[in-house]
Amino acid sequence: MSDADLAANLLDDVIGHRGVREPVKSMLDRAYRALSTRNREWTRRRVRSIFNKETTRIDHREIEEMRAVIRAKESHAAFKSETARIAAMAVNSASATDRGEASR
Repeated sequence: MSDADLAANLLDDVIGHRGVREPVKSMLDRAYRALSTRNREWTRRRVRSIFNKETTRIDHREIEEMRAVIRAKESHAAFKSETARIAAMAVNSASATDRGEASR
């Protein structure tokens, strides 16, 4: 696998889930915002050239920044999942307590 293919695959992961009618421009803009918050050297043109596999040179820094964004997204998804699980347990506990008081 070439560096361009690896970078394009990582960029797909940075972009994440695509809506059915979501234009490519908005997907690339979402990736640009995520990457440019990590490093101001990212440009919209650079993101687009990686997405279209037009680039011949990929810096190690760019690959590592894409991986860092992916890890941050996964970490955030795990946090949201855990928070939802704890909230569901709290709701179930509260409703069980309410049922116990109602039967008295």
